[in-house]
Amino acid sequence: MPENSTPPDRTRLLELDALRGLAAIATVFYHCVYRYDRLFGHEGLPVQWSYWGHYGVHLFFIISGFVIFWTLRRVERPFDFVVSRFSRLYPVYWLAVALSFTVITLAGLPGREVSARDALVNLLMFHSYLSVPSVDGVYWSLVVELTFYGWIFCVYLTGQLRNAEYALVALILVNVASAQFGLDVPHQAERLLMHHYAPLFLAGICFFHIAHGEKVTRSWLLVGFALVAVALLRPFREVLVVLVLFVIFHAAVTGRLAFLSRSVLIRLGALSYSLYLIHQNIGYIIINFGYRLGLPGPVSIAVAIVLVLCLSWLMYTLVEQPALKWIRKKYREFRPRNMSLQTE
Repeated sequence: MPENSTPPDRTRLLELDALRGLAAIATVFYHCVYRYDRLFGHEGLPVQWSYWGHYGVHLFFIISGFVIFWTLRRVERPFDFVVSRFSRLYPVYWLAVALSFTVITLAGLPGREVSARDALVNLLMFHSYLSVPSVDGVYWSLVVELTFYGWIFCVYLTGQLRNAEYALVALILVNVASAQFGLDVPHQAERLLMHHYAPLFLAGICFFHIAHGEKVTRSWLLVGFALVAVALLRPFREVLVVLVLFVIFHAAVTGRLAFLSRSVLIRLGALSYSLYLIHQNIGYIIINFGYRLGLPGPVSIAVAIVLVLCLSWLMYTLVEQPALKWIRKKYREFRPRNMSLQTE
């Protein structure tokens, strides 16, 4: 694609699905290899290489900035967005909470159990704001996602979606100022401000504009601002990782990684949400069981990854997609015929 070209007018970019798949599998390897080793200990395995999978979540946040802004540009009324996000996130999440809680309770996972009451509160998805521990540690990122949805939805309701970037710039400036002046910001306020992650959502929105040939110069300046903010808020190595993610993401949304649309990553991308929800604690339990059976570490890890992939496929096929389609179908039946739910 030429330098100034924009992606075709599609309702979704397959390259984004591929990036979701890449982010998901990177996160799975991080938890099953590096994080498991820190929590329980692998037996003489090299694990440092998998640390970088930790940044798969950063890629998810960049994707969300792009996709959620895109979705809000296409919805015809506010409740379209609410139904879109609810149908996408909640049904399979409820299953994941119930499944993870049951497996952890029955199989045991020292230090990672929660009470039945806490598990019920987890169903809200914003349980962290109520100081309730997560059934699975990966749910922290869902709280960040919901917070971003809340901020950008408020901007949408004011009729200022075209200037959504500036709302995030304001949040980032508050975060940077509090960090530079050593202010003691309450943890819940820090969470509300998306302290470490607002620059990633900002970059996603800016890359949407760049990919569509809109406000290109301003958007590149804001991408630079986001990178500087990361440098002021996070360790230097994270700046380098985020820079690499920005380069990859820009290449994907401007058609330079079209080969990804024909890869197995597309299928992983479809499973990515279900996989993300259930891979960590259930994966740990499977690895523990493998070690108890005397399996070598690499075999235990491989079995865990294969099993959580199979489980995520079942969740996607039997719950995630059917529930999404059913909710959106019912919503369309109860709204004016001249309005359609156009969402990612």
